[in-house]
Parts: sequence; structure tokens; C-alpha cells
Amino acid sequence: MSQKRGGAFNHYDNRDRFDKRYRPNQPTHNAAPYGHGSRDPRHGQPQQRSNGHQQSRGGSGAPYHGELSRDEMQTGLVALLDRFVASETRSDADRDILHHASELRRLLAREENPNSAAAQRHLDEKRPSTAPKTAVPPYVYRKVQEAKDLPPLPPISEAHIHDAVFTHRSYIVRNGEKGTYTDLDLDYERLEFLGDAYIELIASHALYSRFPHVDVPQLCSWRERLVENSMLGKFSEAYGFTDRLRHHNQWDRSSKAWKKVVADIFEAYVAGIVLADPENGYHIADKWLTELWATQMLSFKEKIIEDPHAKNKLAALVVVNDIKLEYREERPMIYEQGSNLQKYFMGVYLTGWGYQDEWLGSGEGQNKANASSAAAADAIKKNSSVLQDAASKKADLVAKRREAKATAEAEAAATAAAKDSTEEPGAQPATEESKEMKRARDAVEADEISKKKRKKDNKEGKA
Repeated sequence: MSQKRGGAFNHYDNRDRFDKRYRPNQPTHNAAPYGHGSRDPRHGQPQQRSNGHQQSRGGSGAPYHGELSRDEMQTGLVALLDRFVASETRSDADRDILHHASELRRLLAREENPNSAAAQRHLDEKRPSTAPKTAVPPYVYRKVQEAKDLPPLPPISEAHIHDAVFTHRSYIVRNGEKGTYTDLDLDYERLEFLGDAYIELIASHALYSRFPHVDVPQLCSWRERLVENSMLGKFSEAYGFTDRLRHHNQWDRSSKAWKKVVADIFEAYVAGIVLADPENGYHIADKWLTELWATQMLSFKEKIIEDPHAKNKLAALVVVNDIKLEYREERPMIYEQGSNLQKYFMGVYLTGWGYQDEWLGSGEGQNKANASSAAAADAIKKNSSVLQDAASKKADLVAKRREAKATAEAEAAATAAAKDSTEEPGAQPATEESKEMKRARDAVEADEISKKKRKKDNKEGKA
């Protein structure tokens, strides 16, 4: 008789040993266990059958009764089926027999054992459990929580590329021997080199196409936040990439070296997607990464300039002829804390209307143009007494010039009308009134010439 796994006997080669023809005393389904067996005429009780196991006289053990209760029968059958399934689970086993045996065991075990259930209830009453019950181990639950909101992982169809993504160089170097590694044994490091470039390109295009009004320095800062190792490492852990890595190294899971490995695996996977499908791989990776980054990109807030036309508005208030506004850098450029974004500080100063380098307002921005616009907006918002005085003087000058221009236009019109009028032969076309209009026009022209000369003299004096 061949020995089987689990110490069980051979159920098939010796099945005749259990045939009822060789076991005349074995109770059948219609015998004593169900209360219908033959009775001893002397006592009126069912006869006890020894089942071929005669107990020795004087023995200390309890006498064996051939009858089992329903609960005992159920528990015993479950135990026997457990042993049967364990011993017969092998490659050459009959799958139908195993299936039906397992199904029978499941159906029998479904009913609660009253003895063990009573003990369980007594335990719960006397020693109640205090620890919270979890359906899965904590690390599994944590991974499920991390990955529940992630998009489906695109598969890598080429088996050799997929294996390379999760293969570390230490796994390829045989027994630690130098010189045994060749480039023919592909590992994730070469794929990481390519995947890093793909990820940066996809991130750049995603930001460029979705934030057309954001300055380049801020876009660069956002891109770094998308592709940094800590972000890629979170995705790698959530998808369980580290559990699939083949290696022979011992890493400290809290070290920078391990965190870089985790991020590198993710970059290698992106390269694997592209290489495995040259026609559609890049578009698949682009869609997948954009979906991964969607939440983070929605959190990006561009800095809005209060009034992009503030410089023109300020100039319209005070600038005329030699009056000027000058925008100066008030302090050196700095980098914002926690990022590589530049920040400039500009101020706007007025020269003219009796003022020299008079400060009107200040502003800051990621470049000088934005900072200057912010300074002009600040000057308009403050509306200082200097700005009000300068604006008032310009308004008066503009009004006088408009009046003089209107007068000159009226004189010109009158002169044209006088020339076009037909007069008698020999009449004098010029009158005293036309002479007065000509003198007024000459005075205006002389005033303009005088102003231009003073302006020129002032510039030469400053030089």
C-alpha cells in the first residue's frame, strides 16, 4: 500500500477493504444509528456492534458504541473530507472527485457546530475581544486605499520589457561576480533613463496646453512638482510596483536610495508602455499620466495681475510732454520659499509738475513687467496727493490746449471764408478783424516755439 501525503491511506487501491461484504457488523444507513436496528431480546435495547474492534476485557477506555449523533456525524464527516481533500490534492488527481468532495465539505461545514458555537459564546461573554476586527491586514488595506482612486494601470504587452521594468541590476549580476553583467540582460535602469524624458515631455505639454496665460517660470515650478521623485514614488507604491521588483540588495526602506529606486521603477514603467506599443504607446502613457496628475493640476493657482493695463492708465493721468514716469527695481530679485519661482520688486516714480523722483507706488511679480504693472495698480489704488496734484495740472493744461486749438481752428475757418467771398473789383480783402486773428495765431505758434526751446535747454543743462 503506497503512502500518501498527509499520512493518509490509499483510498482507491484498497477500496475493497471497506466493502460491506467484508464488514458484516458495520451499521448501514438503515441500521442502529437511526434507531431501527435489531434489539437484544433480553433487554429490549439495540444490540451494540463492535465494528470489528473488540475491546479488551478490563480495559480502562469507555466502551465503543456504534451509534453517532447527528452533530457528531457531521463533525466527523467534515474532518474526514478535510483529510481526503488534503491527501488527494495533487497533479494527477481526479478533478471531479476533488470538486465534489470539496463541495460536500463546504455544505456540511456551513451548519454551525453547537458545541463549538456554545464555547465561542461563552468565550465572548467571559473574555470579550477588545481589538478592532479588520477584514484584511493593515498593509493590504493601506495599499487598497491608496490605489482606489487611481486610473487603471496600462499593461505592457511585451513580456521581456515587462520583466525588465521590475528587474534590478543586482538580480542579473550572477552571485555578485564582476564582469557577469552585460547590456543584453536588460534592467530597469536603462528604461528609467528613457521614461524620465517621456514623463517630463508629457508634463510640459499638459501644462503648456492648459495654462496659456501662466508665465514660464511658474510653469517650470509646477512641472517640477509633477515629476519629482516623491510624487512618482507615491504612484509606484500605490500600484504595488515595489512588491514586484526582483533584486538581491538590502535597502533601508526609509533611505533616499530606496525612495529613488521606487520612483525609477515608475519611470521605467512609462518607458515600457511606449516601447511595447510604438504606434499608440506614447498616447496611452500621455492619457494615463494626465489622469494621474489631474487632481494636482487642478490645485495649481496662477497669480492674477490686478490690472494688466494699469501702466497705461497711470500714464494717461499724469504724462505729457516732458513729464515722465520711471519704473525702478527697488530691491534685488529673490526666489520664493519652497520653490524656484523668481520674485521681482518694482516701484514707480514721477518726475515733472514740480516733483523730482516722487514715489507713487510699489509692486511685485515673477518678472519685471508684471511687477511694474502691479506698481502702477498700487499707485492708482493709493491715489496720493502727489498723484492728484499732477493729474489736476495735466487736466488744466489739456483744457487750455484744447481751447487754443479750437480758437485757431475758428480763425482758420474765418480766413478761408473771407478768401472765398467775392468782393467788388479793387476792394481790400484784408480787414482789421482778420489782422487780429492772424496776430492771435502767431502768438500761439510763438508760445509753442518758446516751450520747445525751454525743453531743449533743460535737457542740455542736465547733461
